[in-house]
Amino acid sequence: MAAEETAPDGEPQLLDAKPLRILIVGAGIGGLAAAIALRQRGHDVEIFEQSKLSQETGAAIHLASNCNGLLRRMGLHAENIGGVECTTVTEFFPQTAELKYRIDAKKMSDKLWTHPWQLAHRAHLHTALRDMAIGLEGRGKPAKLRLSSHVRAVDAATAAITLEDGSAFHGDLLVGADGVHSRTRASIPGGDKKPFGSGKSAFRFLIPTESLKADPNIAEYITPGTLTMWIDSDRRLVMYPCMNNTQMNFVCIHPSAESEAENSTDEGWQKAGSKARMLKIYQNFHTSCRSILEKAQEPKIWKLLDMEKMPGFIHERLAVIGDAAHPFLPHQGQGAGQAIEDAVSLAAVLPLGTPPDEIQERLQVYEQCRYERSHKIQEFTRTAGKDTAQLAAEGKKLDMNEYQIYNFCHDAWDFANNALKMHLASKDETARFRSPLGFGSAPSPRRPLGMDPSHPTIKSLRQSSPETFTTYSIRFQSSRTYLQNLLPPGFTFSTPGTKVFASLVCTTLDGMTWLAGKGYRMCGLYIHGVNFTKRDQSKVYGSYLAVLFEDLADPIVTGRAELGMPKLFADIDVREQGDGRSCTISLSWRGAQFGEMDIFGLVEEDPSAVNGTEQSGPLRGPGPPPPPPEQGLFLYRYVPAVGEPGKADAEYPVFVPKQEPAPDAAAPTTLTTKTASLKFEPRDWQSLPTLHNIAKGLAEVPIYAIEEAKLTKGVGVDDVSGGRRLE
Repeated sequence: MAAEETAPDGEPQLLDAKPLRILIVGAGIGGLAAAIALRQRGHDVEIFEQSKLSQETGAAIHLASNCNGLLRRMGLHAENIGGVECTTVTEFFPQTAELKYRIDAKKMSDKLWTHPWQLAHRAHLHTALRDMAIGLEGRGKPAKLRLSSHVRAVDAATAAITLEDGSAFHGDLLVGADGVHSRTRASIPGGDKKPFGSGKSAFRFLIPTESLKADPNIAEYITPGTLTMWIDSDRRLVMYPCMNNTQMNFVCIHPSAESEAENSTDEGWQKAGSKARMLKIYQNFHTSCRSILEKAQEPKIWKLLDMEKMPGFIHERLAVIGDAAHPFLPHQGQGAGQAIEDAVSLAAVLPLGTPPDEIQERLQVYEQCRYERSHKIQEFTRTAGKDTAQLAAEGKKLDMNEYQIYNFCHDAWDFANNALKMHLASKDETARFRSPLGFGSAPSPRRPLGMDPSHPTIKSLRQSSPETFTTYSIRFQSSRTYLQNLLPPGFTFSTPGTKVFASLVCTTLDGMTWLAGKGYRMCGLYIHGVNFTKRDQSKVYGSYLAVLFEDLADPIVTGRAELGMPKLFADIDVREQGDGRSCTISLSWRGAQFGEMDIFGLVEEDPSAVNGTEQSGPLRGPGPPPPPPEQGLFLYRYVPAVGEPGKADAEYPVFVPKQEPAPDAAAPTTLTTKTASLKFEPRDWQSLPTLHNIAKGLAEVPIYAIEEAKLTKGVGVDDVSGGRRLE
């Protein structure tokens, strides 16, 4: 059994689990976030960045609740790098500068979002992520960062890359985080997509907050924590604070044609733009807006790129994330957030100990978690960025509240972890599901150790800590007609006569592995010599379990849900006398006794006498043949329909084949007697409100003669996992 330790996040980890070797192409926000998340999972990570040191300048970034929570889980708090909480959102009419609306984002955030919506400088976030990825502090082994590493070739099948200098690197997994102009995504079939201009470009720049507040034409628009917009039919000006409110970030989105001469050959966002051209593009905006733009120093021009939808994000041992998978327009501030969601989702489906040969199917889980969500937010973003005339022509309306709720109300870590749990359960043939389903597969006698593959099998545990049983039974002759009425449709007795038998059986189980070594008691009515005729007219032979009382909720719930057993609760008291040669067993419910078994004078069974009886005697003459030997146990599953009394959602017979003892199993000890009695009392609903119908039915069972009473003790308990639906 593998030893365990507890990680700082409370998640159990295996001490001898082997890490994966993971190669990440690209050290942008997505690549670094992936390096941190995978490092914290315990894996060996190496990052390949084509620049000497990726630097982000002149831009701020939105950290909405959905990605901010992921950063905080990794240990990065934006307020520690100058992040500003967005407390207010305002929009002004661009020509008049009159207020269109004001939203108290802080109040909304406190009411709706677990994590704050913060605004941070992109360079500060990037630096913090880099330090967390490669720094000595923190969980996991520091990632290696290789700079000036231009990737020449990618092999998705072997998770290998070759650099321009001929250096080759191999891993268990390759992550493409190399941005909108990704080379890695071409290794995904149908993924050789080229970005194209969206028709819009943006000027970007920062202005010190104090210089804006000093201008009386601008000061009224400068409020700490406020995101402000001026939106015209085909262009917009957006500003918000960062760096502890000391800098204001500006994004001026406009038709690309109006600044085409400046960015036709360079699609990067570090290209210098013309302040004069920017002022011309916004010449119809209010003087306050133009006053702001006048203060811009060295604005950058950025062509907003879009891309056709990728057919998928994965291939063999390659996964792409961030802009390499789904480049975002800036209209919802979700580009970096979705890259972080990708990174964390990927790490979530690859916990420490993931076998390398399972990587491809784990990547499928990652893709299922990310493909629909990222593209839906992409569509929201495209719609939010459309011009007024285009929206009218398409008959579309903006619902920014819908967009924000969908964007913000998601935890990629929890979502992907649950997806992995469901995936592992789908592969586990022992998995059992029952209400409540939200918590995944459930433990039971048939799946006693949950889904943790690090634990030894139940078989080895049972060998080291044997499960034992002690069974008292009374077999008696009864009325064929009465017992037939207890059988569901399709069942009948295997012999033509009226002489039929049933048994009341009480068993005490102890040392149960799935109950932490504890036990419980059960007592049931079994009708013998029964067969069921299938649709093909073949017959199955066995005993039918009419009712089973147990004194513990866990086996009742699992048996009813997984096998359809007719289990009910009762207190079962077993009182042995005379060195176990006699016994009194009582059934009750909260002090109201309704059944009793008495067995006296048990003695050792004589196997030779029994065998001799079975093997000797005259040849069979005319008359019906003896019934075939019983093959197992019959049950009948019945699930009532909710709100429709008398109707069933499901009803069908179940058969549990007889389990043969293991060849090396010790034979149980058996004592027998003919001296025994059964008694049931037909209680009323006042004293036995939930069981009086059962008690009444049992009290009416005719007992014509006691055939035999028996005590059997042994080691090894059948988990009844062989139960199957008959039809």
